Amino acid sequence: MKTRDAVLLYQNSESDTKVETIDLNFVDPISAIDLEVSCVNGTTSNVGNFISDIVTKIEVVDGSDVLTALNLSQLEALQFYKTGKTPALSVSEFGSANQKSNTTLFFGRHLWDRSYALNPDSYTNPQLKVSFNKAAVRAASATEAFGTGDTIKLTVVAKLMEEFAAPKEFLMQKQVDSFTSVSSGDKRIDLARDYPYRMLMLRAFAQGSDIHEIIGNVKLSCDTDKYVPFDRKTDQIEQDVMNTFGVSRVKHGIYAKNSSTVRLLHNLEPDCRLFSYGDRAPKCFGICYQCSSNLFLRMYDLGTPLVVSDEENVNMVEEGHGIHATLPIVFGRYHEPDTWFNPKAYSKFELVLDQDAADGVCEIVAEQVRTQA
Repeated sequence: MKTRDAVLLYQNSESDTKVETIDLNFVDPISAIDLEVSCVNGTTSNVGNFISDIVTKIEVVDGSDVLTALNLSQLEALQFYKTGKTPALSVSEFGSANQKSNTTLFFGRHLWDRSYALNPDSYTNPQLKVSFNKAAVRAASATEAFGTGDTIKLTVVAKLMEEFAAPKEFLMQKQVDSFTSVSSGDKRIDLARDYPYRMLMLRAFAQGSDIHEIIGNVKLSCDTDKYVPFDRKTDQIEQDVMNTFGVSRVKHGIYAKNSSTVRLLHNLEPDCRLFSYGDRAPKCFGICYQCSSNLFLRMYDLGTPLVVSDEENVNMVEEGHGIHATLPIVFGRYHEPDTWFNPKAYSKFELVLDQDAADGVCEIVAEQVRTQA
């Protein structure tokens, strides 16, 4: 087997709301697709508005057949759970800073997986579609948001395997449901029974709430509880995920002052280490709390000393788990296909989520083994 990188786009300019469509007209299997997205902040700041927020959908399609469908936050989280490494992220609220995400869509268990890869030759017109919405958090602005104009840049690289018989299967990743949580009651989601499952991923995000405060219990039920492969309290799942996958780490530039509330990338057990930016006067930082995708900051000027009453740039290293308020539910051993879950023997496969808080952004992503010619 030989490998090669095919550059499909390099820093291609994208408008504020656009669906970029790229043909995947290869005869060789695709192990993965690298996506780099960048965008420049307004001249003053871009508080709590991440590059991940503005890529609203990443799809691989063949006409009406959807082979992949998820957003950038979900893809970044999946990369961490697949590889154990944080994607290459440059997250900053600084004025005129260039935010960047370099993330990989894997069609196998890992790069250059000989057993699982996408075979474009199995499809009539395979395409990659990337959807942008610069105003997903707030409207573009010359000063305090993502900047106005065509400042989004997209780079796409296909990782190809040559002189190699294409695998008969690939790993298909899709968002299968999304909803806004309510304060009580079960959310029941019928899951497809067409292909085996390697993993499900739950996202439950509300800044200021832990994942388990929004969804209290996760249950998988086959044929109305004839077989229950999974029924766990979410706070226990959080600890299992921490033990299995550990923490991720990212440098995060913030624009803050005394008593600022900062949006974090990590929902669970965040640990933020702050230090003064550039040649500004040294600061003393006090953290009142750091939890639930949230940091509440005390900030003093050592030279005066007085509280810092106007926002300024602060560098921070953020570490934690539950990146983007996500939790994976892995079936069996992650790299052993015969341990994954195949629901075909059952007539109903259902996910039951116990809702405990209103207004949480909840998403379910499934990774399944998809067959191809």
